[in-house]
Amino acid sequence: MTLDNYWLEPQGDYDARRRAFLHFSAAAQPIGGRTGFFSQISRLALGQPIEEGVIREALQFVDTRQDCADFSAVGLLRILYQFAESPHLAPTLADAIRRTLLHFKYWIDEPGQEMMCFWSENHQILFHSAEYLAGQLFADEIFPNVGQNGRWHMAKAKPKILRWLDLKARIGFSEWDSNCYYDEDMAPLLNLADFAADAEIAEKAARLLDIMFFDMAVDSFRGAYGTSHGRTYPRHVLSGRHEATAAASKIAWGMGIFNDPSNMTAVSLAVSLRYRVHPLIERIAQDMPEEVENRERHSLRAEQAEHFGIRYDDLDTAMLLWGAGQFANRRNVEQTLTLADHVKSHRFNVVIRPYVEAIYGTYCELEARRIPHDGDIDRTTLAEVNKYTFRTPDYQLSSAQDYRKGKPGFQQHIWQATLGPDAIAFTLHRGNEDEVSYKYWVGRFPRAAQYRNVLIALYDIPEAPLPGPATVVPPDAGGNAMPSPGPAQEELLGYTVAVLRRSAFDEAIEHEGWVLARKGDGYLALRSQMPVRWTEKGVLQGEGLIADGRRNIWICQLGRAAVDGDFSAWADRIVAAPLSFGDLAVAYAAPGVGEIHFAWEGALTVDGTAIPLDGYQRFDNPYCQAEYGRGRYEIAYKDERLIIDFENARIDGRYVPTC
Repeated sequence: MTLDNYWLEPQGDYDARRRAFLHFSAAAQPIGGRTGFFSQISRLALGQPIEEGVIREALQFVDTRQDCADFSAVGLLRILYQFAESPHLAPTLADAIRRTLLHFKYWIDEPGQEMMCFWSENHQILFHSAEYLAGQLFADEIFPNVGQNGRWHMAKAKPKILRWLDLKARIGFSEWDSNCYYDEDMAPLLNLADFAADAEIAEKAARLLDIMFFDMAVDSFRGAYGTSHGRTYPRHVLSGRHEATAAASKIAWGMGIFNDPSNMTAVSLAVSLRYRVHPLIERIAQDMPEEVENRERHSLRAEQAEHFGIRYDDLDTAMLLWGAGQFANRRNVEQTLTLADHVKSHRFNVVIRPYVEAIYGTYCELEARRIPHDGDIDRTTLAEVNKYTFRTPDYQLSSAQDYRKGKPGFQQHIWQATLGPDAIAFTLHRGNEDEVSYKYWVGRFPRAAQYRNVLIALYDIPEAPLPGPATVVPPDAGGNAMPSPGPAQEELLGYTVAVLRRSAFDEAIEHEGWVLARKGDGYLALRSQMPVRWTEKGVLQGEGLIADGRRNIWICQLGRAAVDGDFSAWADRIVAAPLSFGDLAVAYAAPGVGEIHFAWEGALTVDGTAIPLDGYQRFDNPYCQAEYGRGRYEIAYKDERLIIDFENARIDGRYVPTC
């Protein structure tokens, strides 16, 4: 693969960047797998011959209904919709694609064996969009898996699509700001925006894309999506160069890197017939004021389900709560197990049901022993999050404020400091010591809170797991189709770690327990309450710090030359600042910020003033004030604005002069 250059500053215009990605993608050596054929879509767009074999490999993947076959279906549909008349698409290959799409299983209530995940947030829109567009393309043909025609599939998928779109517009994403799964959301939305004949579906899909790109814009630092993520993996957070959103970012506003020639969203965005990132959002992403604060809220709590039209006992709507990872809250765990009897999904019964049964058994054990609990012990939960980002031209600090403190995690990334695509830092409690598979790479959550350029994370790791049954692994489970370990099987490692690759910074020093580093004109200070030791390869296969102890406090403060002067003088002020650690409590006189107090209980205070950590709006930043739960956005920059109103079905994507 031809290596691309990372752009830290905006370059080129939108159309030029689209063309540049197409040439990058088309020039790559074809690879197989479920989405490797997406680079062949770029070749079709450029009028170049394609490698038929990689597309046929994807057809086999879909025909055998493997996990993530819906990813493949999205690309196959784009080929037929957009390039059916291409001289480079052989009629025999087009017929094979048509045959595969007609025989596919499009939802969890349809018959047929498979190993596909239907329930996560991204998979839901992938399946619904594929069903609708396949039905539209083959409206009068019979789909043998259910014996119904395409119009039946369209009618079945449409309400699911609109319900998903409207909920995301109102509450944001449960896989919030995911620098891997936004790729899986955006590709099907681009298909709907480009190909759905239904104007409501096409327009709402396009406007939700606007909201997602705006979300990326206000949480990114020079092309790196350096923020808290609802779901991600170490590869995507250890460097902005490896994010699945990096190529779309580079197309959208000229910062980032083309890192994957078969990236689903980047390919779809580059060839899109109807959708382009709104110029207003492009300009906001390129805006770099001296400082900007962004607060936002995503997802929902289980107790809010009814308010948003979700019933625990109704498969159609319960899926939306399952999409937020909330299978096994005490409020709905029994209904989930009841619904499992009606689910026609082998993977669900192999992967999800055994885990939910272990969670339910744990609740029963806790209650039998009269051990108090709050009904929220599921590690996969992606419940409501209040996020805060503070960005300057030299750094960005971003976090999920006070998110589910002390509870078990899964793939949620709580906080990150970003000074460049590789110059990053964050702390976490590891879910296990596996340095190969990262399915459960996050252990217990800290109580984390941020005020401007200072973040404090308090960790309290239990000595022993909760009592209860282990997950019973079905005999046909295996590979990536394995149920999660039950709460009683939690490993609970007795230390916390910090990712800090010193080679990514221009200089790094240690003094009085502080690690202080500089990247360009941006500064980073990191401190652990407990003694730390460096490891060369022991923190997510790279350099970092290990702090032994189940109770620990980490402090991170960022600075910059334009405000804080010379790096060495700033470092001296950090080291000399009064700092007092208690038992899960800290007082820190942060230079340039104020006297900060934070503990496991109570408020975060700065100079005696309590800082709100929850109850945020959907967006609250200089460009947009949007109320959580409404679905109305007015995005403004200088003398232009973009109004998106899902609530009243009014969407104005034109430039409108502000008063």
